[in-house]
Amino acid sequence: MFNHAMQPVASSSPPRSVAELTRLSFPILTLEERSLTPALGYVLNKKWLEPYESIVSILWKFKTANALPGYALARLLGPRVDPYEGVAPQLEAIELERLRSTLDLPVKALRAALLPALQHRPCSESFRYGRRCIACGYHSALYQIERVIVCPAHSLPLEVACRRCGYEAPYLLNVRLLETPYRCAECGARYGSKKWSPDRIQPLSGEHRRAITRVYIERGLL
Repeated sequence: MFNHAMQPVASSSPPRSVAELTRLSFPILTLEERSLTPALGYVLNKKWLEPYESIVSILWKFKTANALPGYALARLLGPRVDPYEGVAPQLEAIELERLRSTLDLPVKALRAALLPALQHRPCSESFRYGRRCIACGYHSALYQIERVIVCPAHSLPLEVACRRCGYEAPYLLNVRLLETPYRCAECGARYGSKKWSPDRIQPLSGEHRRAITRVYIERGLL
């Protein structure tokens, strides 16, 4: 149960000097009690995003930059979404306008981040990723299509299990997945060689972007 006063997202830290506070890169956030959305602003630089980035990848960057808890991210998907049960990352299940207004992203980018529930395009129920892509902080909804078995950018097989413990994460937008960006929710091992950070951006090359776009078009997702 939340108190009526706004509560800080992150735990309290020791007092800082004025000089230290002026060097902070990101705003301190609070959550509005009823809507559970950022009340004092947030950071999401559109330059951090790559073409056809999945909603999981976008929300992971949003969480990492703003130190938001997983349940707050799940609440952004719709007022009736149970944060712990979660919801499938599909167009039919997400309140697109709610996401658009919060993340300040074009509807086109959000549509590309989600997949329509179509029987002729079966999608994996487990989270699938390219190891080299995820080291750059990138995951595409394209990787969830079962017929796509190789990362278009790096020509390596897509992976589904954690290399350390073998856990296969369900592809559901729930607290467990959103709370553990770029790593296994079971054992905490990283999916890639490193974790994405807003102060250490490694964008995809033009060649990689073109390769992903080409497969996206070939699969009829545009």
